[in-house]
Amino acid sequence: MHFSNITRFKAFSIHFSISFVIFLVLLYLILGHWYPEPFFSNDGGWRVIRIIVGVDLVLGPLLTLIIFKPGKPGLKFDLTMIALAQVLALSWGIWITYNQHPMAIVYTLDHFTPVPTYQLKAEGMDSKKLKQFGDTWPVLIFSDIPQEQQQTALINSLRENKSLYLYTNYYKKISAQYADVLKHNSMHLEKYVADKPELKERYQHALTGLGATQTNI
Repeated sequence: MHFSNITRFKAFSIHFSISFVIFLVLLYLILGHWYPEPFFSNDGGWRVIRIIVGVDLVLGPLLTLIIFKPGKPGLKFDLTMIALAQVLALSWGIWITYNQHPMAIVYTLDHFTPVPTYQLKAEGMDSKKLKQFGDTWPVLIFSDIPQEQQQTALINSLRENKSLYLYTNYYKKISAQYADVLKHNSMHLEKYVADKPELKERYQHALTGLGATQTNI
């Protein structure tokens, strides 16, 4: 490829345009699949966006702007190295982003916990196995720890330095039998969605679908 007819700012514009298209694709994946609300706001979505903007929209195009000079010896090699560094940095960022996105929401004892992909994979729970608990994404799971086993489970959790919500042997598919338990023990969740119409509607729809008493929030 010849760069004699390309100015520094045109090279920057081309690089930025390509990077912007990549950014839009990643933004769609993050907002639409990996970190849907409220997880985008509560579980690191903004931090992920800042990293991607820094690497994809700022660092790569800026390096091109700095080093590009028509006729410069080794320019093709320099641009190749910039592109390679950007691809490697983005690949690492995408891998981290995907593995930290919530794959399931586990209700344990009296609260919900978004559980990231890497933690569930470490417990042998992949997306295929999660389908047995529901078709929503992230999957909503009930950790059904019998009352007589709760103290033992807590002791084991402390001994093994393992969060209680990661004991997958207690996982159960949420059905009508758990719906009223969820509603009764999750008043903080009702307060959270009270001023968020979209989340409130989804929450009430979920409870109604499971057979729980309609909430009055």
